[in-house]
Amino acid sequence: MKLKYVTLFTITLFLAVSSHNAFGVNSINWTLGGSPLNSLSFPTVTISSGNLLQNPISVLVDATDESDYTTNNVIDSIDVLVSSVGYPDVITYTLTETGINTGLFTGTNFVFLLDNSRFQTTDSVDVIIDADQDRGCYPDDTITQLDSTSVGTGDGVLIFSNTDLGGVGLVLTETGENTCKFIGKLKFTTTDSTDEITGTLRVSPGDILTVFDPIIFSYTNAQIIPTVAGKGSIQSNTDDNQNTAEVSVTYNGLSAGLQMADDPGGSGSGGPINRPGLVLNFLGSLLGGSSHSVPPTLGLDENQRRIVDNGFSFNGNPVDVEQFYTHYPLITTPVGQNNTIKLKIYEDEGPDNIAHVGLSYGLGKGETFNEGRATIEYDKTFDGIESVTLFDPKHVLGKVNVTSTITNCSTHNNAQCLEVTFDHVFREPLEYNMVATNIWDFERNGWQNYFNHGIQIVGESMNPSEQYSGIYQGHTYHLTESGKSTAIDDDGNNWTFDKIWNRDYIKPVNVDSDIFNQNKIHAIESLGFQYSDGTDIFGYARVDHRFADVKNQQQIEAQKIMTSLCPMCQKEPYEKINEIFAYDMPTRYSKLNDPETILQMNLEDQKARQFLQAFFEQIYHKSVD
Repeated sequence: MKLKYVTLFTITLFLAVSSHNAFGVNSINWTLGGSPLNSLSFPTVTISSGNLLQNPISVLVDATDESDYTTNNVIDSIDVLVSSVGYPDVITYTLTETGINTGLFTGTNFVFLLDNSRFQTTDSVDVIIDADQDRGCYPDDTITQLDSTSVGTGDGVLIFSNTDLGGVGLVLTETGENTCKFIGKLKFTTTDSTDEITGTLRVSPGDILTVFDPIIFSYTNAQIIPTVAGKGSIQSNTDDNQNTAEVSVTYNGLSAGLQMADDPGGSGSGGPINRPGLVLNFLGSLLGGSSHSVPPTLGLDENQRRIVDNGFSFNGNPVDVEQFYTHYPLITTPVGQNNTIKLKIYEDEGPDNIAHVGLSYGLGKGETFNEGRATIEYDKTFDGIESVTLFDPKHVLGKVNVTSTITNCSTHNNAQCLEVTFDHVFREPLEYNMVATNIWDFERNGWQNYFNHGIQIVGESMNPSEQYSGIYQGHTYHLTESGKSTAIDDDGNNWTFDKIWNRDYIKPVNVDSDIFNQNKIHAIESLGFQYSDGTDIFGYARVDHRFADVKNQQQIEAQKIMTSLCPMCQKEPYEKINEIFAYDMPTRYSKLNDPETILQMNLEDQKARQFLQAFFEQIYHKSVD
């Protein structure tokens, strides 16, 4: 016997001796069909009447020395704790008093599971058999079936529940030619009848399920959750040498152990379900019935059924993750504040099969994970070595710390998730707010999720202004970033970044002829303005009053020049020529003011009303007021 079992029995004996009288408990025992039970063949027990459910295992507590239970004239209930060596879960199993004031408590059925085969009534479960020649599977280049739809016969499997002891026989279909792997779909109902055509079994919450393989005469168990009083289950298995397993039940300090020995014979007393030639899995309960490896998920399985609750959380604001894009209300966080993102990840091969978890910030519309402005990536090797990598060229992130732990995926199932926590601060705002995740397992099955509106960072940057140096049109410039895609050089010139840095356009000064410049200077100074070589008189906007002043002065100068060149141009012919720009618009008349037009419009309106009235009376066969 291994040391862990010796230690367990020593603790059990000590608790029994030290606490027996204190709590008024005479004894606690495992039972089979009501008789004391110290050991059994695992994973199943001796069959009675061909149905495991008719020969149940339970626990019996004798508390006849406790006056509260023997004098209160009611039927009481107590909770015992069941634990299994090698598994962390401790199960609460509710027992009910056998009668008023008896002080004896027992349940109706307790079973032991090879894996975590607990299902909800809404689950769809895949039952899979890997067959071989011993089962009659030979290469025949056809897709064949295993059929047990006639209960008690056939080469498939039969499934029973407490609600329907008649059970349902499943048809299992080969997954392909010569694969010798067969799969059948099991569904549950709480309202309709069992239906073998659709593979539907009637169940109730807490029901114990028994799966029977008539070919090798082997049984295994499952349970419908949530559990109810009197019915329970716990995952258990044989030890490292596949010889024995240990399950213990405790109440008020008094314990009883149940030793389970692996039965390789399978001669009607059960035997290991994983003997060569048979694998029976309930893969569908969590991932919708998939027998192939699927990507890790933060929320939904491949059949769009939720397996993880609150798979994404930022600063305590959780959300149920959808298949690809998840609407996430915009969350604002200031620069410099510590932030925490939690990801709960389910992997069908177990949390240890998750190899990579990536988190990307600052994605814009239409962008993918690798286009994020700042990325944190957590990796784990086959031998468990963890590492964290940052892609953060703009130094957006600070104080980054990544941790991982195992947690429950949901309160509605028993799936285990890897919870990865990213602690960090933002050192400066980001232009875009969308967040993305990228996760894959050791089989390189990967999936990305996107969350928008996402995370908005507000506040002044903690980072110093970016500086750049380079050659522009043969000259060396030193730029200091002044804003988004803008910078200023040492001479005060503004620069804008669009794929490359470009100096902002400076309007050149026009170079005029000497005569024109002299006229321009004279016009400006005659208005009382001081002329300088750097002033461009044509740079005024039309709404600027100086534009009109300069224009009038230039007109006067032009008239003087014209008079000197053509004295006759200022006489009467010039005035006539100038008058051609004056034109009187003719008087406009509106037909709407003409009495005949108004009369004609009224007549047309009256005819239209008469037509519409006759038209609607013809359609609806009644008068229209």
